[in-house]
Amino acid sequence: MTWLVPSLSIVIGLILAFRTNTAYDRFWEGRKIWTTMNTSIRNMARVIWVGIKEKPDGPAGINDQKIRAINMLLAFAVATKHHLRSEYGTAYRDLQGLLPEDFIPCKSANSLRTQYINHRNHLRTDRNDWVIDRNNSAAASMALPLELTYQLSLWINWIRDKELIDIPYQGQCTMALSSMIDCFGNLERILLTPIPVAYNIHLKQILTMYCCILPFTTVDAVHWLTIPLCGAVAFTLFGIEAIGNQIEDPFGFDTNDLKLDDFCYDLMLELDYIVQTVPQDQSSVFEAPTVSAPPKQQRNVLIQI
Repeated sequence: MTWLVPSLSIVIGLILAFRTNTAYDRFWEGRKIWTTMNTSIRNMARVIWVGIKEKPDGPAGINDQKIRAINMLLAFAVATKHHLRSEYGTAYRDLQGLLPEDFIPCKSANSLRTQYINHRNHLRTDRNDWVIDRNNSAAASMALPLELTYQLSLWINWIRDKELIDIPYQGQCTMALSSMIDCFGNLERILLTPIPVAYNIHLKQILTMYCCILPFTTVDAVHWLTIPLCGAVAFTLFGIEAIGNQIEDPFGFDTNDLKLDDFCYDLMLELDYIVQTVPQDQSSVFEAPTVSAPPKQQRNVLIQI
């Protein structure tokens, strides 16, 4: 039986390495996609705040609409966070006040959508259920973040019709919205494409078999030390496998998951600073008188080798 342990060790090493790398790739990709989405929201907020001008002969209340649009950008990030956690609807504290009072979300947004669809059951349904028609909307639904992008797109088009935004700025807003939708779809891809269950089950079976065989191959050499030795090996192997299970879904509430609540809170602080502090016209920084720079002082730099 001594020849079996080295063979299993090679197999287990390869499988555990693949399992851990795959799980961490999902974790790291989720972080990169969220950063891309965050950057698109920042860019669009900047364009809205400085690129849309209120004209004396134009519609009134444009500044209030700009603040509402920036709140909806923040609502997109918050709604994406809740969507990734299977928390649907708008009845959440961090969404209160971000959505307009007259905004009516999708009528089925409060119901938990099925994440994994049984394809055969859908094939048995009536053919008319698959036809897109205005009169066939009983089960129609849309994720809240996508609804917000449609509302923002309609508002940007209305602003352009009123000639309150230049075409290049409108193009930047459209590109930012497209990037946000791309990020939302990629985050959904990570959420709805878990590592196959059969792979995880087979890995546990191999680890269990290895830990059961290991004592018989070491007892003649180390005697009673076989017990702590095998315990340490089992703790290490199953610990690595458990880490892969925990980080493969990085959008939850565990300690090792992505800090989505902190990401949304930091974005809220940035957008609030824009509304409260950043001017909408010429920056006062460039209007201030030039101040002569103080003379440079020679410094002694200590270089340690």
